[in-house]
Amino acid sequence: MIHIPTLMLALLSGFAMLGIQLWMARRSRLRYLDLGVWTWGSWILLLGFSMLASRVFLPTWISALAGNGLIALGIVVYCEGIYRHVLGRSMPRWWWWCGPGAAWLLTAWMLTWPLYLRTAAISLVFASLLLPGIAVLLSVGWRSEYSLRSVGITLVMAAASLVLRAVHAWRHPEDYQNLMQSSLGQGLTFLFSFICLIGAGFGFVLANFERVARRMEDMASIDALTGCLNRGTADALLRHELERGRREFQPVALVLLDLDHFKVINDTHGHSAGDTALQYFVTEVRQRLRASDVMGRWGGEEFVLVLPGTDTVGATRLVEQIREGVAALQIRHDGGEPFGLTVSAGIAVAQPVQQLGAEQLFTRADQALYVAKGEGRNRVHVYQEGMTSRAHPQDPATA
Repeated sequence: MIHIPTLMLALLSGFAMLGIQLWMARRSRLRYLDLGVWTWGSWILLLGFSMLASRVFLPTWISALAGNGLIALGIVVYCEGIYRHVLGRSMPRWWWWCGPGAAWLLTAWMLTWPLYLRTAAISLVFASLLLPGIAVLLSVGWRSEYSLRSVGITLVMAAASLVLRAVHAWRHPEDYQNLMQSSLGQGLTFLFSFICLIGAGFGFVLANFERVARRMEDMASIDALTGCLNRGTADALLRHELERGRREFQPVALVLLDLDHFKVINDTHGHSAGDTALQYFVTEVRQRLRASDVMGRWGGEEFVLVLPGTDTVGATRLVEQIREGVAALQIRHDGGEPFGLTVSAGIAVAQPVQQLGAEQLFTRADQALYVAKGEGRNRVHVYQEGMTSRAHPQDPATA
């Protein structure tokens, strides 16, 4: 037999510890995440179980109405936290009314029923309230943070335990004569159902920390304005692709892209318009790349493409398409007059037999870019053996 008052005390302690942990996490730099919603859900569930436990000194109708209503509300708040974290939006507003409202009305209607029937019905209601959150976690959430998978699994277990509790109450009414009755079946189903909710809460905390870690990793490797890889990451990937190209006997093309007269755009239309132009440019380039291609922002208005398994002909064809697409852009910023954009490109290809390093390949692409700029811009030039290293034009207004 399981002593139900002790079980209730354990559950109250569990939700209290979860609530304190979530509250402390919110006090840290994680306050902007979705922990606040889950914190409210934990405190509401704690209050709901407290009301159920108060049946020893409060009238049953007060304990049942308040306890079941608050537990239903806490479950809905948990689902709201899942929606916000995974989908970035709130649950449908009607669910907020239907979920807790159904639990409260059903409890009020069944107050004169035997306890085993009330237990079976309200357990099924609680299980159904978990379904929206479970559906999101097992679909979209499954492809998000790995910790969310544990949240989804524990919520499935909680719902299954609540259904099992309903079936057990229906088949063994003698075990449900009183909420505090010591019974193995009632105690185990009650314990497992709600201990899974506590476990889901800790999993949700881990998912939020996992998202923070991923954001920090992204910030360290991705340019915030354009979403391209930053210079250090792009350089590391270039070195990796050169090594793999030598192993697999495949060429690797490096392309330097430099926007023409970009300072004139900033001076004429403003720096925010220049930022918009960069974003237009990156979108135009990306839609022509393969999944294996790498685009990085090398600095200012200069970008780099790393094209694995691409020879000179393939790289030239791709970059000419990019150049034509960029030249056709009409960029609008805050309702102002549209303006155009052109790009110059230098291409260098590392053949597997050449044993070129990343610095050598970059130097060759830079030399080819200088020729494209010198021949009038809005051009694509391929590195040829015998080119000499030269500096870019020094006039910033014409760069």
